Amino acid sequence: MKSTFKKLYLPAPLQCITLVVFAACIGFATNAQVVKPAGKTTAVCSVTRADMKEIDQQVRINIARLKAEGKLDFKKYKQAAEKPAPDAAAAPAANILFRWPMATASYRDFASWHIVNFVDLDPDSFNDNTDRNPDEIGDYNCGDRTYDGHAGIDISIDPYRWELKNSGFIKVIAAADGIIVFKHQGEFDENCGNLDNWQGSTGRGNNVVILHEDGTTASFYMHLKDGSLTTKEEGDFIYAGDYVGTVASAGRSSEPHLHFQVNTGYVDIANGNDETGNRIDPFAGSTCTESASTSWLNQLPYNDPAVLTLETHNAQPGFYTDACDQTITLSPDNAFTSGQTIWFRAKIRDWIDGATLTFNIYKPDGTLWRSYTRTNANAYREAYPTDQSYVLASTDPAGTYRYTVTFGGKTYSHYFTKSCQVSLGLSGAVSGQKGYMVSNFISSFQTIAASSANYIKYMADGYVTLQPGFRATSGCRFVANTEGCANSTAGSGRAVAATPATDAVNYKDAVANGGKTPVKIYPNPSDGLFNVQYSKKGKFSAGIVIRNATGQVVYKNALKQYDNTLQEQVNLAGKPKGVYLVEVLTNNERIVSKVMIQ
Repeated sequence: MKSTFKKLYLPAPLQCITLVVFAACIGFATNAQVVKPAGKTTAVCSVTRADMKEIDQQVRINIARLKAEGKLDFKKYKQAAEKPAPDAAAAPAANILFRWPMATASYRDFASWHIVNFVDLDPDSFNDNTDRNPDEIGDYNCGDRTYDGHAGIDISIDPYRWELKNSGFIKVIAAADGIIVFKHQGEFDENCGNLDNWQGSTGRGNNVVILHEDGTTASFYMHLKDGSLTTKEEGDFIYAGDYVGTVASAGRSSEPHLHFQVNTGYVDIANGNDETGNRIDPFAGSTCTESASTSWLNQLPYNDPAVLTLETHNAQPGFYTDACDQTITLSPDNAFTSGQTIWFRAKIRDWIDGATLTFNIYKPDGTLWRSYTRTNANAYREAYPTDQSYVLASTDPAGTYRYTVTFGGKTYSHYFTKSCQVSLGLSGAVSGQKGYMVSNFISSFQTIAASSANYIKYMADGYVTLQPGFRATSGCRFVANTEGCANSTAGSGRAVAATPATDAVNYKDAVANGGKTPVKIYPNPSDGLFNVQYSKKGKFSAGIVIRNATGQVVYKNALKQYDNTLQEQVNLAGKPKGVYLVEVLTNNERIVSKVMIQ
């Protein structure tokens, strides 16, 4: 079956949802709520001091070797390409700032991870009035979301961790500009459950280490999927946001997660016995922090409430039974008929305020169809509220329904249909949150006003045509995709997530919100042979990626250096007719345009 995670938007704006979280162990359930209470967390990995001493020594040796080979010249790389500001690279060398090291496709509406464990800043104690209690823990917020001696941040993936691990949907990205100084793979990546019973040669698993521009600070990316690591090698420069690997459970790990760690104090000597490379905590903001200022470009809040998924199923969906269970029975469906039972599922992150959540289901005309409430009495940080079911009556109207909840100040929506319509012609002004789902095509003359409250979605299995007069005004949000009644889900069984659209995030999207693209494509429409032109003052590096309506890459060229103007001829002759997305990737911008092949 296709995943509910796959969302390919055609000419519509790609919106970036950039949340991040660090893995750890979650609980399990067979029927209702799951996961972990808001109190003390459980170790999901156990990277030992011996593991870190080994890698610290190797990092120092590699730093010395790469410097001797002339491969640690940060200035050379920085002069080779312009960088947008603000950026980690723009910070003073002594103040490396990090972006979040995890990403999904920028068009996903839901969060895909949660932080489980922070750095343990106090192996002695924050709260027992003693200084020498080795069992005490304390995170930067004076809480206990860590475990004794934990030196990094664990980020767990949601909502179905093993499916996401297998698909590679969750990308790990470089948190700041730097040079790769260590890379290791070939490790088994499906360790689970007991941390004393794991396979592999190192507790770090498949991992990458990046040295940053001050020459002494390094970031670590551990437990990655075997075979997923970047093709870049030791000594290669990597920009913030560039692909590093995908999330898995290699090494001493109980479930798929990323262990992200920052160490500083490295020196460029080949002395394997000196103990340099001291752990730092990038978080700050309370009386318990190590530093007065954060090391994040945009620090996430300690409590970060979000909805992880909203789904509809044609049978009651299952759960994992334990940490090693990779088989989960799901029956996702978005196309129903009279007499069918619809099962509604949600998963919530950081639902610890005691609030009662109201889940509303709206008819195609926008009036309320059904409503139910749920509470989280045990303050689980990651919870599946008890699934709800309703039967579609013959008197219920045909069309697209909206399943929605507001949480953490944001409204989330999922769409499904009754008696799926084949095609739709749309016109007039439209506002609010509304979706249209069909089995063939949507043709639209609609106008969407400039308001952040306006979020309109077109979902068609065949294609979407935006007719002359269609307008999505800057300030609204509009998406169109080929995830209609059939393509959004198919069949039943375990979830399979799609590969996200890009290897990096936080690109500027010139087409988003109705903006004009600086990329020129001509002729357009085209018979398959066309030119791509993009101008930018001075020297810059850029590449071109072109995707078809299923999100597959049909054309890609390597990053090249340009002087003022990118001018490339592309030959897609012989490719199926239709709309293709053209992405110009330059520095940390993604400029999206479209071309019609006739």
